[in-house]
This record gives sequence, C-alpha cells and structure tokens, in this order.
Amino acid sequence: MLSKTELQSLAVTSGLGGRLLRGFSMSAGAFLSKSELKSLLAGAVKATIIGGGAAGDHTVTGIEVGDALRAVLFIDATDASEAYTDLTDEFTITADDTINNSGGTATTGGGLVVVWEDLTP
Repeated sequence: MLSKTELQSLAVTSGLGGRLLRGFSMSAGAFLSKSELKSLLAGAVKATIIGGGAAGDHTVTGIEVGDALRAVLFIDATDASEAYTDLTDEFTITADDTINNSGGTATTGGGLVVVWEDLTP
C-alpha cells in the first residue's frame, strides 16, 4: 500500500508532469478520503457519442459546469464524403449534463462526438 507521500511523489514525477495533482493537497493521515480521491482523479478526459439534433441544448450525461469542453465533432450520416465537422467553437457547457449551441449548426441526421476534461471532483 502506498502512503499519501509516496502517491504524491509518484504523481508529481509522472509523465503528466505534475498535472495529476494540479492544486491538490492531501490532509494528514494514512489514507485518502473519498473526497481527496475524487479530487485527485479530476482531470480525466472523457468522451461520448450522442445523437445530433436542432441547434440548442444537447444532453451529455456526466458533463458538469466547471469541466472543460475539448471537442465536439459532428458526424453527418447523410453525407459520407465528409468524415466530420469540428463544431467545438459553437458549444458551451451551460448546465450539468447539458451542452448548447443555440444559433449554431443543426446536427440532425448525424451524431456528435463530445470530448471533455472532467475538472469537477
């Protein structure tokens, strides 16, 4: 079993260049609390595929306000000549489980690949 000091040392010297522990501090004691572990794991990259639709709200289960949206790619099922269209700049995280591109591109007839960085413990 690793001590907190050993875990912190490993994370700081990992290939992530210390990013794993960005702003993270551990309290005294031999074990990580549940909240410490959740905070430590924040920063994971997550992805999902959802159905497209009219411009506006789109449900992305697990995304939260405070996370960082990294990519929204539209896969048009009706036009095989285009592999994807990058719509990242059109979207924002407006609420937990919701991204929005009001006034943006309609994605009906295709799917969205959504990639985000989980920054919320």
